[in-house]
Amino acid sequence: MPASVDAALQTDRYAQWLKDIVHETSDRAHAVAHHEAWYQFSDASIPSHKHHALLIGFWPLIERFPQFLALNLLKCVYGEDVALNRARGWLVKNLRIEQRHAEWYRDWAECAGISREKLYRGDRPAASTAITDWCWHICESGGLAEGMAATNFAIEGVTGDWCEMVWRSPHYRTFFPENQQKKAMKWIQAHAAYDDLHPIEALDIIYALLGDNPDTKDIQKVKSAILKSLDLYHLALETGMAVGYAPAAFGTDRADSSTK
Repeated sequence: MPASVDAALQTDRYAQWLKDIVHETSDRAHAVAHHEAWYQFSDASIPSHKHHALLIGFWPLIERFPQFLALNLLKCVYGEDVALNRARGWLVKNLRIEQRHAEWYRDWAECAGISREKLYRGDRPAASTAITDWCWHICESGGLAEGMAATNFAIEGVTGDWCEMVWRSPHYRTFFPENQQKKAMKWIQAHAAYDDLHPIEALDIIYALLGDNPDTKDIQKVKSAILKSLDLYHLALETGMAVGYAPAAFGTDRADSSTK
């Protein structure tokens, strides 16, 4: 998880139940943030067809992220209490930001040689999009704390970690022509810094919503939401990296399978 979360866990900022959740899900978070895919991004060794498969596979998650925030926003009736008001303001503020991030991700994919048609409507294995379906479900049907834990804490937290690693590397940007590198790296650059704040802001709101002594069932729901997001994130990564065995599943030709 980002340094801001680690630092906060060493203080009295959160009750023990929330610290325990973060610690008990940290192994799964590490497995995603330090997945082999990101190391291959960082040293620019990832084959082109796997590179494309991952970017195409994660597009639905990126494109719908503003909608996840909107679904959670529907649960925030203004004036009900301080925690809901705080969550409402935070979600409203970040809706426009997430839309901008979707546009930057589209630019990244285009710089990588993926057409908009392929990005928007390309075939994706169900295992790649299961994380998107899960996030929609929990943000629509789960409690506000669960929805924010699944998306703004779990997903954005590990994304910030791997983006920082890739951004710091001098190698990944060499995938792109020099005149496109700034545009191609914009999404990664933003998340390397931006998502150091989002996870801790999400934790603050979750804590405000549930308080010092929540019901055991509510604690378990938050923990389960985080774990499921991380497990499905990992599944999507494994699926993208396995595309070499069946490149046609992503609509790619074997001629596209050369390593850049």
